[in-house]
Amino acid sequence: MTAKTPGDPSTSSWINRISGALTPQFFKKLFVGLGIGLIGGGIAHSINMPLAWMLGPMLATFIASLMRIPMGIPMQFRSVILGVIGVFLGASFTPETLDQAARWPLSMIAVLLYVPVITVIVTWFYSKVAKLDPATALFSATPGGLTPMVVLGAAAGGNEQDIALTQGLRVLLLVMSAPLIVLVITGVVANGHGDSQSVQMTLQEGILTAVCAIVTATLFSKLRVPASYMTGAMAASMVLHVSGIVEGNLPGWLLAGSLLILGSAIGSRFSNVNISTLMRLAGYSVLATLVVLAFTGAVAWFVSGWLNLDFIAVLLAFAPGGVAEMSLIALALNVEPSFVAFHHIVRIFEIVLLAPILAKWFQRHMARKNAAKQAITPPNQ
Repeated sequence: MTAKTPGDPSTSSWINRISGALTPQFFKKLFVGLGIGLIGGGIAHSINMPLAWMLGPMLATFIASLMRIPMGIPMQFRSVILGVIGVFLGASFTPETLDQAARWPLSMIAVLLYVPVITVIVTWFYSKVAKLDPATALFSATPGGLTPMVVLGAAAGGNEQDIALTQGLRVLLLVMSAPLIVLVITGVVANGHGDSQSVQMTLQEGILTAVCAIVTATLFSKLRVPASYMTGAMAASMVLHVSGIVEGNLPGWLLAGSLLILGSAIGSRFSNVNISTLMRLAGYSVLATLVVLAFTGAVAWFVSGWLNLDFIAVLLAFAPGGVAEMSLIALALNVEPSFVAFHHIVRIFEIVLLAPILAKWFQRHMARKNAAKQAITPPNQ
């Protein structure tokens, strides 16, 4: 057997990838993004804005993006935050939560039905009103992750930039709307502190939770489980808390930091966007979001009344923002975060399973359509 040398690509490729990414430009963009987010969070907090440490950074970095200020929050940071969110979510599980979960299967079935219906409604809107081509309209409307929808949409012949913009605007607008809707309905300003009564875990509990979360998240990643960093950490934390091995939760400042980083990441997505394309799609995205919120509100009202569930929790569970973003909002508002997270995970599972099938069907459908057009088109004389 030949020994591997330090220069062997199999042993050094991951080191090269990491070292190649950690450039002065990388750190400059990161610190600028987080700095602008911090300023935005401070201003939002000073004026008592709902969920200030998420909405403030998100709006500040979005405005800075439109001003062409170079910045970026890398995916590695988002992965770490997903793990932290997962631990917080797992800690929200109690034996009482598991008792209440007996009613969840019916609401999860409702989510599975809700996703294709809202996709059809918004696809029609983008196709007939915004005049996007069929593939772009379909994958702009599908409430899945931004990157998978862009990749699948491009494979089906859609416009990558339009899909990325509409998907990014959907998350931004829904995340911005959620705490404001809670304010209107309840009259309570969401401060983003989560459960202020929770006990902080000890150092030993923190180390044990971190190790278990990393191992489980790595396993889930290898199994290609959607949102593996969050779901893996959540599963590990849930088992530790329900079994009584760990009783405390992470410190509150980690929740505030997660809000800051995730909010900054959402806004900084638009830093390299073509302004004219953004302006063309922004109005349609706002209208599409209003359609989504109206339909989601009606579904949440019906499901909450039918199953005797909290309306706000059901609304957050069905609103198709990002799985991490909506789960973090539920955590920050202390509105049944385990319930909300599980329903978003079900939504993502459904889309992960069905979207590739839909993309392949769409490719075959368009190929047959183009072939039929060519068959009836007379050759040039």
